[in-house]
Amino acid sequence: MKVIIIGAYGRIGSKVTEALSIRDHEIVSVGSRSGDIVVDYTKEHSVKDMFEQTGRFDALISVAGGDSRFRRYSDLTDDDFRFGFERKFLSQVRLVMIGEKYANDNASFTLTSGFLSHYPNEASIATGPINSAVDTFVCNTARLLPRGIRINVVSPAPIVEPGQERQGLVTAVQTAEMYVDAVEGGFTGKVLRAWGGLPLISEKGVF
Repeated sequence: MKVIIIGAYGRIGSKVTEALSIRDHEIVSVGSRSGDIVVDYTKEHSVKDMFEQTGRFDALISVAGGDSRFRRYSDLTDDDFRFGFERKFLSQVRLVMIGEKYANDNASFTLTSGFLSHYPNEASIATGPINSAVDTFVCNTARLLPRGIRINVVSPAPIVEPGQERQGLVTAVQTAEMYVDAVEGGFTGKVLRAWGGLPLISEKGVF
């Protein structure tokens, strides 16, 4: 399969690239500063240019990170929420809505959200709701995509080095396996939670 990986050089993206490469998939590496293609996925024209360069594809994975702001609730501004909405939510939605036209039949999209939707901390108030929005978009859109196109989302917990993983902490390799499953599996509309053994909802429900 021809797989576009956006964020291919990041901590998770590099492991996703390795895992799919050894399975003999054709990888198109995309980054904001380097890669087979350079893209600013917050800009519609840049995303369109990217797809014009890639042409038809079988899978797209978005593993972009650092796209929300972490500040205490009392310090948050409209711009902090707008930053996360534009970069983590709308930008990933744009990849699907524009990319659908270039996707082959039975292609797949895999997006990224995060566990702070369910496990907030004092500085995640502008982040958790955006993660939830990405999850909801995927679940609600899956049945609407044409031509057998699938869409899923991976929700990672914090990434740690091998040997340090425990409940609520996962390695990049463990998380990458879920992206591979989303590409090679036949399911759609699922949130794959790489949460390191945490239950679906926090028992405490607070910080």
